[in-house]
Amino acid sequence: MNVLKGKSVGGMYLFPLVLIFLLVGLSILHTTPGQESSVTNQIVASLSYISALFILLRNQWGFFSFALKRATPLLIMLFLALASIMWTDFPRQLLTGFVHKLGAVFVTICAVCLLINDKEAFFRILLKIFLLYFIATILFSFVKPDMAEMPATLYGEYRAGLRGFTLHPNTLGAICVDGVWVAMCYQYLTGAKTKAEKLMVYIMLTSIIYCLVKADSMTSILVSLALGFIVFWLKFIQSGNSSVKALKIMSALFFLLISISVLIVVKPNIFSIDYFFKAIGRNSTFTGRTELWELAMKGFGEKPVFGWGEDNLFTFLKFYHQPFSQLHNGYFDLLVRGGVVSILLFLTMLFQIAKSLLRMLKANEQNYIIILSFVSVWLVHNVTEASIFKSPNVLWLFFMLIYFYSITWAYYRNDAGIASNKTA
Repeated sequence: MNVLKGKSVGGMYLFPLVLIFLLVGLSILHTTPGQESSVTNQIVASLSYISALFILLRNQWGFFSFALKRATPLLIMLFLALASIMWTDFPRQLLTGFVHKLGAVFVTICAVCLLINDKEAFFRILLKIFLLYFIATILFSFVKPDMAEMPATLYGEYRAGLRGFTLHPNTLGAICVDGVWVAMCYQYLTGAKTKAEKLMVYIMLTSIIYCLVKADSMTSILVSLALGFIVFWLKFIQSGNSSVKALKIMSALFFLLISISVLIVVKPNIFSIDYFFKAIGRNSTFTGRTELWELAMKGFGEKPVFGWGEDNLFTFLKFYHQPFSQLHNGYFDLLVRGGVVSILLFLTMLFQIAKSLLRMLKANEQNYIIILSFVSVWLVHNVTEASIFKSPNVLWLFFMLIYFYSITWAYYRNDAGIASNKTA
């Protein structure tokens, strides 16, 4: 069986994998509305998808088929997305979105091949790509501040901030979340690193902090902090025997309890609802989001089973005469687009991930941190933003990566009954 390991990782497979991630990254870079669907971006994205599919069919057919057989909920979602062309008013937008969703599957399965066989190489590649991106974003903000900043003429004064090569600061914030995950996983979940590689991690995290502060995306800031803490904490309690782990957990809980007690005495208003919303830069309506969620429930009531179709809410917005582009909640967004059926299929995917996490813990496999750290914060991020089953979207792309990793991580293990690292 031909797998990505040994010399092949550093040789013939390394370039196409880097090319795929670069092309996908380039395909989501745009600074003007409509550029995402431009001919150039579509060609670049198509090349990345075709490259990934070619690698899978030519060199990884066994792994490819293994992954698809276990991704039944996702495949059904893709089928329903295409089938919804029968009740959408915007078939072109639906077909474009379907191609991106399908392409994300090819790219992430191809990338998982490398993640399973050489975790260090996988995160090293992503670290270099993201580092270049954030450095370029910062330079762009100094050279072309009028383009790198949120244009008030298009979006008004209410939402200023650095957007870099994206259309909105929240999009840059989402990319920062991915970057934090890559940097933290490389720092704490891979082997020995050179001084240059450690320096790259520190530079990247510093660049991410700069971008997050300048973008002023509160959701992304909180989620990034939580993600970094989760990776550090899980790695921290991973070391030592069960008694040492229990002591670390008890010490942390004791410190948390003491801290909360001191805050209650010194500043009791910090636990009020008003203070909470003020601290996260929101109000009790989540800056008008609750109005969108009420509209979402109204639309769901109109088409509860299969939803309005996977056309980026175009039909839904046309029906209700609304100008916005998303419902600022991934769960409401998916509920409107795909109805109860899509929600149940998505929950099935989460159940598959949870099942894999339990198997990893049972096998004392520390790579469960890779999965748990990203999925937990991504689910929280979707409370105020929408990135579930949406492509091209960097957060959905990385969730797809996690999903396929979780359902295929045992492919090269003896207990999978398929193959093992020794016989591959």
